[in-house]
Amino acid sequence: MDRKVSIVKFVATRNSTNEKEVTQEVIATPWAYMEDVSGTEDVEGKVRYLVSKKFTIRYNAVVNDLKNQLGLLHDGKLFNVINVVEIGRRSHLLIVVKDYE
Repeated sequence: MDRKVSIVKFVATRNSTNEKEVTQEVIATPWAYMEDVSGTEDVEGKVRYLVSKKFTIRYNAVVNDLKNQLGLLHDGKLFNVINVVEIGRRSHLLIVVKDYE
């Protein structure tokens, strides 16, 4: 585990004009092992590059409970969490993320 990541949850609030704002709240900053899964081009009127990655972290109960309501910050880039899978008996978590570039 050689990369420091931040796991954030999205919090919806209302501002003074009653508009909905979504902010990020950091819930954990673990060390992680990163593995590139795939990269593909997606054509929907324009070409976009889809990046999929897997991050393995030590078990964290809060992250496991919130699962796909999270985001993951790595090198200043925010990835959407697709799935969180428990590895072993509360040993590690595998976090699958994606993002369009």
